[in-house]
Amino acid sequence: MYLSLAYQKSQSYRPRSLHFLGEWGEALRQIDAAITTAVRNGDQFPAQHLRLQRAWIQLHAMDFSGVLRTCEPMIALIGNFTGNYLNRFSRLYAGCAEAGLGNYDRALDHLLIARDQMNSHKIMMHWYYCMLLELALTEVWLGKKDPIRARQEAEQFLNNATATAERTWQAKAWEVNARVPMAESDLTCAKDCVSRALGTIEGFEVPLASWRVHATAAEVSERAGDTESSERHREISRVAILKLANSLAPEDPLRKTFLSALSVSKILAEPTGEIMKSGVR
Repeated sequence: MYLSLAYQKSQSYRPRSLHFLGEWGEALRQIDAAITTAVRNGDQFPAQHLRLQRAWIQLHAMDFSGVLRTCEPMIALIGNFTGNYLNRFSRLYAGCAEAGLGNYDRALDHLLIARDQMNSHKIMMHWYYCMLLELALTEVWLGKKDPIRARQEAEQFLNNATATAERTWQAKAWEVNARVPMAESDLTCAKDCVSRALGTIEGFEVPLASWRVHATAAEVSERAGDTESSERHREISRVAILKLANSLAPEDPLRKTFLSALSVSKILAEPTGEIMKSGVR
């Protein structure tokens, strides 16, 4: 059974589905169990691939240092197919993590190398990971105060995302396309993009996108002077954040890391600046 293709696929697809449904704790439990099995059977590549899946969850939970600890050893692997594969995705995730830490030059180094690798030798799901790359590059250029390049990457991300049926990625694309004009105080464009992001998630269970979309909607409304709308979106974002956090065990360090991340704690904070306690275990 362990060697069957169906089993190998299940070790990847089930945790990924749980990840996108916001069931981080169960996704991590399944990944860790699969890693243990792979290591016990002496299968290094499946174990390393699963560690990268774990790192993807850590990225969403803002554990950027943890992502780098996972990826840095694999960045040195290159030469054969498995080495090149692990190197490519390790650089992609490491670039995302460095961007999250504000190390934009380091992030750019990783991301541009990953992009060259992805363009020179396309593999299965190339289109899918291009969206993560474009989102990360948009974040980098926003962080480096370069709205022109940020807009270019954001528009490419949006074009690719809207060509798919992936609501999570579509919503993320519209959300970051709202933040680009917001950085230039173009509230009209920001409002339009965030409205499209909200329309994209309506009626769908997309927790990875939902909290961010509503957080950005709250900021756009606040800048437009609509306090009531801002607080409504902020509350929806809070609920989504706490649902993600509560999928993790109370003692899990990842839970604390997520809740203490700046972009998350900003939403959890009351207008007075006090951190919201209700719903936090």
